[in-house]
Amino acid sequence: MSSLRLKAFWISYFVASTAFGIYMVAFNWITVKTYGAFGISMITIGFAIPQTLLVLIGGIASDTINKQTVYRICQILYIACCLPLLIVCANGVPSLWFLTLMSLLAGAIAAFSGPNKTALISDLVDEAEVTPTQQIFNFATGLGMVAGSALASHLLSVEDVFINNSHGALPFLAYVIGMIPLLFCIPNPVSTPTKTVKSNDSSALLKIDSTILNIKQALTYILSHGNIRVLMRILFLVLVLGTPFSYLLSIFAHDHPSMGHSSKFFSHLFAALGAGNVIGSLLGIYIAKTNNKNASLFVYLTCGLCASAFAAMLDNVAWEIIVFIAFAGIFGTLCTNLLKDLIQSISESDMRGRIAACTQLLTGFSSISAGLAGFLIHHLSNNPQDSYFAYQSVQMTMLGVLAIVIVLALPRILRAQIR
Repeated sequence: MSSLRLKAFWISYFVASTAFGIYMVAFNWITVKTYGAFGISMITIGFAIPQTLLVLIGGIASDTINKQTVYRICQILYIACCLPLLIVCANGVPSLWFLTLMSLLAGAIAAFSGPNKTALISDLVDEAEVTPTQQIFNFATGLGMVAGSALASHLLSVEDVFINNSHGALPFLAYVIGMIPLLFCIPNPVSTPTKTVKSNDSSALLKIDSTILNIKQALTYILSHGNIRVLMRILFLVLVLGTPFSYLLSIFAHDHPSMGHSSKFFSHLFAALGAGNVIGSLLGIYIAKTNNKNASLFVYLTCGLCASAFAAMLDNVAWEIIVFIAFAGIFGTLCTNLLKDLIQSISESDMRGRIAACTQLLTGFSSISAGLAGFLIHHLSNNPQDSYFAYQSVQMTMLGVLAIVIVLALPRILRAQIR
């Protein structure tokens, strides 16, 4: 893979990440200000269900179909799904069922796009460069989130221009435009032989059997490799108990009693989270390059995530909250991305799509966990004034459990001797 093509892919991916940052802030802002915690829960669950159900199939598709083709189709579908949202928002307030439908479609696409992107990037470089390259693209994601969040705050406040922008149509238009360059810059990786089950019989039954066998192979592979199994367990704990804090940041930003439902504070918090992702990705590149990674490191990073989130929820000063959210982004990004990339680097090349699908499956569980936590917050909120206290109680409980469990598991984690 020529460095020029890889750089073009990175730049276009950064532009797409910026567009996604704009989309995410606008989508969450419109949902939470109109439908509150219940709305955020609905779109989170809507995204999680197809992502969780289809992600293993997406991993198999990544290992059996040309990765460039699959990734390009996914990007086209992302654009196609945003166009109805753009039209609806230009003509009025989108209904909750429509927003949930958009999340459901996005989750279905992500089930194929996520594992495919991870496996695609891994196949573009030599084995020794897999983890650093993944971190470099994670850096592009974080940088795009910062730029996208900053742009979203301005785009949301723009008065009507050539379209009605009172419900966020302009940010969604920016998203569609920003996603286009990536379509022309996706490289084609060197193909690798696969161990997938092949059959000349095209009957539906045999195809289903082949799919089930491929999924079984992936699960057997994880269970038979001790280091991968330990890393997967840590990742599961962090994603299910820790990252819902980021998923439900919209509730935190909108309902904080000291900030008065400010869209600027809302955007600043997402920008801070993105800045934390950027710094975390840079640190991740350094750690990956120096091979200074072991199982105990993830315990410290997890505790850092919990401490930062606790501090942010207990603070009432805007700039201090922003700093703590940035630290939560640093620790969360370092922990989850290093875990995913380390799992990729120690996996066989022909299994990477399916292993990426398994890590993406855990991300689906994280979305489900966040959605259920959101419903609990909505249930505990008797009125808008109590919603932040409910958010605080639920999130502190989840993060507290995570910190306790990960510390208690430290002796077993240390025995893994991961390097």
